[in-house]
Amino acid sequence: MKVTCYVLGEKGYSALKALQGDSRAVIDTVVIGTDPALKDDHSKKIEAYCEASHLNATYDDVPKDSSNVLIAMGWRRLIHPLPHQQLIVLHDSLLPKYRGFNPLVTALIEGDTEIGVTAILGAEAYDTGAIIAVEKISVTYPITIAEAIHKISQCYGTLLQHVLEKVLADELRAVPQDETEASYSLWRDEKDYFVQWDWPASKIQRMIDAVGPPYDGAKTWANGKQIRLIQATAVADVSVVNRDIGKVLFKDNGKPVVVCGEGLLRLDQIAYMDFEPLVFETLFRIRFGI
Repeated sequence: MKVTCYVLGEKGYSALKALQGDSRAVIDTVVIGTDPALKDDHSKKIEAYCEASHLNATYDDVPKDSSNVLIAMGWRRLIHPLPHQQLIVLHDSLLPKYRGFNPLVTALIEGDTEIGVTAILGAEAYDTGAIIAVEKISVTYPITIAEAIHKISQCYGTLLQHVLEKVLADELRAVPQDETEASYSLWRDEKDYFVQWDWPASKIQRMIDAVGPPYDGAKTWANGKQIRLIQATAVADVSVVNRDIGKVLFKDNGKPVVVCGEGLLRLDQIAYMDFEPLVFETLFRIRFGI
């Protein structure tokens, strides 16, 4: 029995490093993915680990004939198994919840208290395959996406070990997903980095934390200039008779407090697009979002 692992990012890197016993020996090839949108896609770390561990590694994602099983971790491209090959996908959500794209970011923005990884059989429609196993972990807020990725990477390691052990023992079993519980997470692009000020302040705070490094970070407009929102805190609301979202209501220790759809948001750390800190020392009448 031989396995090809398709690996991208910290999640895949951590999963490989966590392997123990005979599980590593069954890996025929590690296909390394790259993502120029990430500040660190871990591709060089994966390559170095494979070299040190005497694992065959390549950047060519064409399946090898010698592998019986293909396992994708953090992978973002289509994989086309050969007729004799079984595809297994490790998806970072608790399926059938959040099928699709950027599920971890979506879970954090929505304020989920549990995140995790699901191992499924590959299927024609994405993320609909039968469930092999699930690993989950509790989270509390505030939490950044970097912290969440680090936590969920532990789930990847445990799950990969479990799947490989089942493959070796020829005991791989899967249960169909409950379609009545299915939900989807849409793909995101540059527009999705911009804050929607009609959201509740608490959700905006989670969004800012969820799209920070290794992603490009939350953005908005202020006085005709595009700026970065690096850190923010939802604060107690007050009664605003003529509520107008995006306007600064007052300052808290020199930090602008912005009216949101629900609640108020204090902007603790903001910067120009080149990351030069932005301080509103005297200017008070600011409308964010325009």
